Amino acid sequence: MSEIDDIRVQNLTRLYTIMLLNTSKSATGYSILKRLARDLGKTASPTYVYDFLKMLKAKGYIKDVKTSKTKRSKGYYLTSSGKEFVSRVLLRFNNLIELSIQSKIKICASCGVKLYEDYYTEKIGDEELNFCCTHCAKAYRSEYHQK
Repeated sequence: MSEIDDIRVQNLTRLYTIMLLNTSKSATGYSILKRLARDLGKTASPTYVYDFLKMLKAKGYIKDVKTSKTKRSKGYYLTSSGKEFVSRVLLRFNNLIELSIQSKIKICASCGVKLYEDYYTEKIGDEELNFCCTHCAKAYRSEYHQK
């Protein structure tokens, strides 16, 4: 399917909706609305969310999960083509996400591992250096003083 014919995921509500469907066995429209409000602090229009779910269902990306007791839908789950759709969307967002965190990534001066949060910083000589742990800082210091 070409991207022109595919459903566009151009806002956080749609992205979060497909992520919820991707990470759970099934999700109801109601549970999606509740999670949007709780996790994103965003009150989405029920009509907007349910219309998006209808679009996903029309494309064959989701199916109803039925209960045996009633004809009502218990929720929705992603089909295999829905999982492929989510993968395509995530590939498009991957570059954006990578760019947004790239400036925050530091490199351990000793072992070269990439650091995102909770790294150790120490001033050695005239430089303030980042390390993954105090052990790498100690190893770097001993190497630095041997030179």
